[in-house]
Amino acid sequence: MRFFFICMAIVITVSFSAQAREPMSPVAQTKWERDFLLANFEFTLLHEFGHLMIEEFKLPVLGMEEDAADRLAIIVMMQEHQHKSAAEFIPWLLSVAGSWYTEWELKTEPKKRVDYWDNHNLEIQRFHNIICLVVGGNSDLLEDVMDTEFLPFERAVSCDYEYKQALHALNWILATYGEKPAVEHKSNVVTVAYQNPREGQNRAVFEFLKASQVAEKWAQRLSSSFKFPRPISIEIDNCYAQPEAHWHAPTGIVTVCYELLSHFSKMAEYRRQRTSRACGIPILRKHMKDFLSCTS
Repeated sequence: MRFFFICMAIVITVSFSAQAREPMSPVAQTKWERDFLLANFEFTLLHEFGHLMIEEFKLPVLGMEEDAADRLAIIVMMQEHQHKSAAEFIPWLLSVAGSWYTEWELKTEPKKRVDYWDNHNLEIQRFHNIICLVVGGNSDLLEDVMDTEFLPFERAVSCDYEYKQALHALNWILATYGEKPAVEHKSNVVTVAYQNPREGQNRAVFEFLKASQVAEKWAQRLSSSFKFPRPISIEIDNCYAQPEAHWHAPTGIVTVCYELLSHFSKMAEYRRQRTSRACGIPILRKHMKDFLSCTS
């Protein structure tokens, strides 16, 4: 379960420029790896916030909730980072798409099962959906992605409409359930708690996330933008099974596993080592060449 939309109407202000100036950690050795991890962490948080808002406000959902969540999630991220230069926000968004492409490659390796019955779209579908929305909202910058294997012409022709449709949904949520900023600062109803991490990689992830302040900034956004019927908590915790994230309605808790960030780190390295197809598309090479280590 990773995201949805709304909650972040709250969007448009969090700046990660300060984060880029912070020292690297054992979790992320380079700025590109750091951005890959934080972009996917942000997407994960917003996705779970979406499930939260659907539950708390009893939002009507047509179709699959997970599909709606992914579509609106990227719209929120696009709105959040649109004030930045293309050199910053395009790689940020493509890092999220790239993680789903990588998940699909890993799943389709020998002995990996594909669960067609799952309530999530297949990873490769989520990749194409995200690419379509990013291109639909940035056709002036990414027109050359159209009619490539990453966005075939047959799908590309509808991306402008899909983007506007998703943006309309986000704006409707904000107009219907958003709360105008109060004159006085109100106490946070959405809080962040870091559970004591296991030593080793989990502790490194804890320090990395704590320094980034991504969870805290989005928690503050939710607190100031929506009036929830009860306190909500974001918990970063140790996992003892699959690295994941989920919204637990009975307790009002969004949980993200430390191990999920380690998983993102492994995907970043996997993607970096398998770049020939992406590097072969000029527009992707232009925006992602440093991360992908394209030769020209």
